[in-house]
Amino acid sequence: MSDRKAPSNARPPGGVYLSCYATVLKAVDARYDIRGYVLARMVRLCLQNRGTVPLALRAQYAQYAQKEAFAFLEGCAVHLLFGPAGRFSPHEYRYQVNVDP
Repeated sequence: MSDRKAPSNARPPGGVYLSCYATVLKAVDARYDIRGYVLARMVRLCLQNRGTVPLALRAQYAQYAQKEAFAFLEGCAVHLLFGPAGRFSPHEYRYQVNVDP
């Protein structure tokens, strides 16, 4: 056995996802008044679907949140996932359309 300790910046399993989840949740919660369990589900769906809330489920949550809240939620998630210091590189964003002249 080794007496070495793990570095202090070591993340537990799921640390990146939980960090993204907490960041988006806090940002949307600070700006919009959405019931806690509904917001938690919306954030989870958004992160699992690469920054978008699926259209089929968007109608289900439309009674709890404004259209602006969906746009803000998706914008935060996309910025965290695909932004300058994002988790994924921009070429992995499967919804991006390349327009060639």
